[in-house]
Amino acid sequence: MPELDATLHAPARLRLMTMLTAVSEAEFSTLRDSLEVSDSVLSKHVGALASLGYVTSRKGVHGGRRTTWISLTAPGRAALGAHVAALREVIAGEHGEHADPDCRTDVHPRADLQDGADPLRNRLRELRAARCWSQADLADRLDVSRQTVDAIETGRFDPSLSLAFRIAAVFGGRIEDLFFLPQATSPET
Repeated sequence: MPELDATLHAPARLRLMTMLTAVSEAEFSTLRDSLEVSDSVLSKHVGALASLGYVTSRKGVHGGRRTTWISLTAPGRAALGAHVAALREVIAGEHGEHADPDCRTDVHPRADLQDGADPLRNRLRELRAARCWSQADLADRLDVSRQTVDAIETGRFDPSLSLAFRIAAVFGGRIEDLFFLPQATSPET
């Protein structure tokens, strides 16, 4: 089995490398904002990746201000490919010969819930309407698609914990004030 690359295993570094695969180079501030990290955190990640030759940086001027551009190198692309292959092998191993025979990978994402279980109920539509926001307005604030907001509101999609925290922050509340189990009639019960 290929080994995981400990340098790439850090979530922010893995996301950074993955983002760089889609472009020839990216501006430092764009990467920082996409990763939602500070300048110093991104600098440390870029430094660690550059020390291994996975990324390079160049200074330039853009819009009348100095900026830094980051790009993925051929060795970085190869390292990322090997790391992703190792991750896939780990995942496949979890569903291989020693895995639980009742565990199926071809089932709907809600298969881990009880049979007949309903998705979480939520107050998104109500809270959004109280602020006179459209689904697109909320989607922009959350950095997700309007379709994602619609799917959450209609119960066709349960948000990740991270997204649920972001939603709660946008509304200035707590997750449990926004989402509740189907058998509960309101968040207070």
